[in-house]
Amino acid sequence: MASTLLSPMVDYYNDEEELDSVDDDDDRSFRGRDSEEDTEDASETDLAKHDEDDYVEIKEQMYQDKLASLKRQLTQLQEGTLQEYQKRMKKLDQQYKERVRNADLFLQLETEQVERNYIKEKKAAVKEFDDKKVELKENLIRGLTLY
Repeated sequence: MASTLLSPMVDYYNDEEELDSVDDDDDRSFRGRDSEEDTEDASETDLAKHDEDDYVEIKEQMYQDKLASLKRQLTQLQEGTLQEYQKRMKKLDQQYKERVRNADLFLQLETEQVERNYIKEKKAAVKEFDDKKVELKENLIRGLTLY
C-alpha cells in the first residue's frame, strides 16, 4: 500500500522534474529562437539590401539600354536611315506630290475657264460691234433719206 501511495508522489516529482527540464528546453529554444530571429532579421536585411542593389543595378542597366537605343536612333535619324523617319518622309513626299498635282489640275481648270470666258466675251463684243455697225448704217441710211 505504501508503494501505491508513494507511486503517485514519485510520479508527481518525476512530472515536476520533467516540467523543469521542459522549461529549460523552452528557455533554450526561446533563446535559440531569439538568435534565429536575429539571424533571420539580419539575413532579411541582407536580402533587402541585395534586392535593392539588384533593383538599382537592373534600373541602371535599363537606363543604359534605353540611352544606347536613343543614341542609335539619333544616329540613324541624322544619317536618314531611321525606318520611322523614312516612312514619314515617304508620306510627306506623297502628300507633296498630291498637292502639286491638285495645284496643277486647279491651274489647268482655271486657265480653261478663263479662256472660255475670254472667247465668250470676245463673241459678245463682236456681236455687239456688228449690231452697233448695223444700227449705225441704218441710222445713216435713214438720215440720208430724210434730206
